[in-house]
Formats: sequence, structure tokens, C-alpha cells
Amino acid sequence: MKSFKTFLKETEAAEQLLLERVQLFEHEIYKQIPGTKNSFREDPGNTNTNVLKHSHAYAKRKGGGKELYSVNMDGTGHDGSSGTEIPSKHADLFRSLGYKINSDNILETLEINEIESSLYSLILVENA
Repeated sequence: MKSFKTFLKETEAAEQLLLERVQLFEHEIYKQIPGTKNSFREDPGNTNTNVLKHSHAYAKRKGGGKELYSVNMDGTGHDGSSGTEIPSKHADLFRSLGYKINSDNILETLEINEIESSLYSLILVENA
């Protein structure tokens, strides 16, 4: 039968090993955006929920700080990031990874000639 001190030492060793593995796993999940202090995490798509492969960009290394935006592989904004202009270094990185980022670096831009007129109405409002 082990002593309580032995049990604690083994538990602490196991916790330390687990912490090291979690940190290694985090390091593999969050990648640095070259030339910046920002990081990103890429998430797989899911055909069951109609979610495209996408990435989340963060203000700091290792997923720290606030989330700046998220982008789908087709260049549209993910999780409400529509209309967000992303920095050039970010856009260049995501293009190199196969993302279809528009040349103006704005997520989910919609050209007026792409709008199907039968689906939308244009309402003009004058300032009073």
C-alpha cells in the first residue's frame, strides 16, 4: 500500500505531464500569423451542420486576446464576421492556405450585380 506522500508525488507528476501535453496541444492548435503578434486556429467543416472549414484569428499568440474575426474557406465571414476588413498579412496567409479572400481583403462582400432582383427590394430613405 502506498503512503499518502507517495500518492501526492505521483499525482503531481501526472498533473505536470498532463499540463505539458495540453500546452503542446495548444501550440499545435494555434499558429502564428507571420509578421504579426496574432494567431489563428483552423477548424474543420461539418457537412451535417453545413459549416465550412474555417479559421478564427486572435489578437495575441496562442489564441490569446480577443477574437478578431473568423473566415470560411470561401472567403465569407464566419460567426458574424461579415463585412470585416482583415489585415493584408492575414489575407496573404489565408490565401496561401487556399482560402478565397477577396482582393480588397473584406470578408463576404456582395457585388450589386450578384443580387438576384427577385429576392430583394431596394429601399431608399432620405435623411429628414
